[in-house]
Amino acid sequence: MSSSPSELVHVGSAWRMLLHDVGVDEIAVLRRAGLPSETFRGDGTRISLDDFFALHEAVEEEAGDPEIPLRAGKAVSVELFDPALFSAICSPDMNTAARRLGQFKRTVGAFTLDVEVGDRVTVLHYRCKARPELPRGHGLTELVFLVAFARRATRHEIVPHRITVQRAPDDTTPYADYFGCAVEVGDGWRVSFEARDTQRPFLTHNARMWEAFEPGLRRRMSEADEARTMRAQVEAALFELLPSGRTRLTDLATEVGVGSRTLQRRLAAEGTSWLEMLNKTRERLARYYLANTEMSPTEVSFLLGFEDANSLFRAFNRWTGTTPESWRSQARGG
Repeated sequence: MSSSPSELVHVGSAWRMLLHDVGVDEIAVLRRAGLPSETFRGDGTRISLDDFFALHEAVEEEAGDPEIPLRAGKAVSVELFDPALFSAICSPDMNTAARRLGQFKRTVGAFTLDVEVGDRVTVLHYRCKARPELPRGHGLTELVFLVAFARRATRHEIVPHRITVQRAPDDTTPYADYFGCAVEVGDGWRVSFEARDTQRPFLTHNARMWEAFEPGLRRRMSEADEARTMRAQVEAALFELLPSGRTRLTDLATEVGVGSRTLQRRLAAEGTSWLEMLNKTRERLARYYLANTEMSPTEVSFLLGFEDANSLFRAFNRWTGTTPESWRSQARGG
């Protein structure tokens, strides 16, 4: 699946610091990922999701260490000068910090942190807005970071209630030892904390610092939201709506917060339409699921919001001139 122009990720000096801290050569990583040697210099740059995922794979390959996500996740700190990270560390507790991180990520960048606060547990789900799966190293690093962050802010050895990964590391033992619980394979990248741990007071709580950071953070989020194209907003919305079958124009308009006519007009101004985007998104995801998972065409058709498997077969034939199973066989080299 190739990246669209809206799928961009900012990388900069924080990456240089992190690679230095885990002992991985910056230039060697960039060369392996096929990126310019100046990628992290100055204010950094914005790269496509494909390049961002290749960057994570290059770090793993260059490090030659299956525990590099564990080391990287623990190395992330406020010294990386990330405004969202500062706002989180100033929070009174983990529930508040997670919500702030989630709110920031929803507006800025290609990733989200969904936060579900319950009476007994709080679940944090890290995912990509426009891709069904993350690189294994990336997902592991984020989960390690969230646990390390909670422990650092509370100065308490918090043990997660549950850790769920989409792709398990070859050896889960070092990760299970660090988390203090088993690493389970599931349908996403999630960490669950018990309520008593998410309500533990942060020793780093600083209301005045939050007051100082909040206006700038809100402004940055507002600017990023305004800069997002309607195409980008619809892409993210479709990714959320497809499994539920809510793919009508009115569904999309409601999800992105505009009227149906406004949605059509803005997409037309960007050279596309909701129906074209629906078809292209379905095709991209269909190809991905068939090439990278063992799901049957019937299961794929459900995830793409089709009424039945026959609808997927007809659509797939229009896209590729063949059947889903034949295309899967060809994509996997027969």
